[in-house]
Amino acid sequence: MFASVRTYRFSPVYIQEIGEKLQQMFVPLLEQMEGFVSYSWITTPDGQGVGVCVFRDEDGLRESIHLAAEFRNAHFSHIGMTTPEIILGKVGAYGSVSEQIIPSNTKNRENRPTH
Repeated sequence: MFASVRTYRFSPVYIQEIGEKLQQMFVPLLEQMEGFVSYSWITTPDGQGVGVCVFRDEDGLRESIHLAAEFRNAHFSHIGMTTPEIILGKVGAYGSVSEQIIPSNTKNRENRPTH
């Protein structure tokens, strides 16, 4: 497996908007790509975001990086989101659980796991 970590900066007032657009529009695009394993978006209160993407093969991962750049330009250029710093490489260790993780920006809070 291969992973990329993309670090962005933006105004903290856009944290929720970015998370919602990524969940509703970007993640479904990734899920359609061959070799997709997982995607996570992590934010800090000061306006830093990190996208972590895992694919079974390097070609899929590189394609996802291009997709992320196109998505950023199309949907976040108006908020001044920076061009990301990107690292990518082979996954050395990996673990996951089988339950669905519900993002914190999801409006339906009733069905969230409680652990």
